[in-house]
Amino acid sequence: MSDGFIFYIIGGVLLLYILIMIPIQYRNIEATKQEIKRTNKTHNEMYENKSFEEQQLQFNLQGSLLNLPSTLIATLIYKILHRNK
Repeated sequence: MSDGFIFYIIGGVLLLYILIMIPIQYRNIEATKQEIKRTNKTHNEMYENKSFEEQQLQFNLQGSLLNLPSTLIATLIYKILHRNK
């Protein structure tokens, strides 16, 4: 196998992962914004009241470098769709 072929396979898998994660990230961002609005708490207060497990799940979903592209795209989509609200 040539190095170019392996590069395309790895790139394709990463692109597929990013595309799959965009809707998941979008739903997470939407749910977080709704919870902030519903509870009338700040972002930090909301996370301080969560259990350790929930904090770790949120950190792993939003804080991973592998999820950064899908998080940025989902945030951009969310801001475009909710700019007038």
